[in-house]
Amino acid sequence: MTEATMGRRERKKARTRQAIADAALQLFLERGFDEVTVKDVAEAADVSMSGLFKHFPTKESLVFDQEDDVRAGIVSAVQDRPEGAPVLQVLRDWLLRYTCQKADDPRAAAFVDLIAGAPALSDHARRMWLRYEQELAEAIHQAEPDGPGASIAARAVARFVLDSAQPRQPHDPGADLDAAFTLLANGWPAPEMRAAQHDRPQNLVSGASLSPPTRPPGLRERKKAQTRQAITRAALDLFIARGYDDVGVREIADAADTSIATLFTYFPDGKASLVFPGNRTDHIAALVHAVHHRTAGQTILRAVHDHMAERGPFAADLNPDELRALDLARATPELSDYALRSWSAARDALTTAITREAALPHDDLSARLLARYLLQIPDLANSITGDARRTLDVITDLLERGWPAGLTSTPRLEGTTEH
Repeated sequence: MTEATMGRRERKKARTRQAIADAALQLFLERGFDEVTVKDVAEAADVSMSGLFKHFPTKESLVFDQEDDVRAGIVSAVQDRPEGAPVLQVLRDWLLRYTCQKADDPRAAAFVDLIAGAPALSDHARRMWLRYEQELAEAIHQAEPDGPGASIAARAVARFVLDSAQPRQPHDPGADLDAAFTLLANGWPAPEMRAAQHDRPQNLVSGASLSPPTRPPGLRERKKAQTRQAITRAALDLFIARGYDDVGVREIADAADTSIATLFTYFPDGKASLVFPGNRTDHIAALVHAVHHRTAGQTILRAVHDHMAERGPFAADLNPDELRALDLARATPELSDYALRSWSAARDALTTAITREAALPHDDLSARLLARYLLQIPDLANSITGDARRTLDVITDLLERGWPAGLTSTPRLEGTTEH
């Protein structure tokens, strides 16, 4: 609805909303998101607190005041596309217009930095895009013939397309989008299968592990493992009985018969890490190792697939505590955010490993995109109801052959393994 077709009441509401959003953004850019209160924004916009909350239910929503326009625009791009127009092409064109429009705003760079510097904004942005994801996935699913795994693949395509729309500092929006949509349309070309051995670092050409052989844990290590397990189990029992938000760390320490200091020694990342115990550094090293030391003839995609298949929601032999933790994470946004951040922490290291294995230039966009997409698979499995392993398989096929070819019975890329 344009201002010309609005009634007087609607025009006044739109101007008030815009004034609040402009005042908020100006304050956030000047002082930082965490240093500005909602009351500060209301005073700067000359509105009451109740008036502000009629337009913006949360402080975070003040930063993203065009959410509905984005959602409606990108979904309509698929639903209202010209007959015969490829879905990925219309989405790419819509996103290029959207990102170029954002880039023309002189405050765009500062806006991106604002979001990156405030975890609350980053989490809000992620949840905002996830709300669009399901609706966009349904539109994409309806646009192509149905097939095995089609709904899962459509959800992944929606996630990866929306990933391109999230605020960041692209060096060239057109180049970034071209790389993203080429990967989505055609799949990963597996340049690592063609890279000559001499193009790879000499200490990485062997499939053998360079890690020293592991030894059985000693008494000290076993006692530490028992303490960790007791803390985790106590936390899960309390979270499930009363809800994650209603349990404090001190209560968990008391239930595990340990001190607060001991609890934080084992879990320095705080309450969320109690549900997902493990060292991020070790997790990243294991993922990179899987890429560098994959078996002969195995692609990077299959190496990461096989590594993930033994972990998290994809493992076939999860114990009762692990199953409870996964159920809790699905029901708790803060835990879902933490799990995604834990996987995403490996992004730079995985990008470097892919780039080196495939003998690609250090700034290759496709390697960076593949790493981003792979590390979102566990979160997609958490978001999609059903078999997590099936989700892993379908999205790996999608990334191998592209969409919608990944839904067909086309033979896998040379060098991949069957599952």
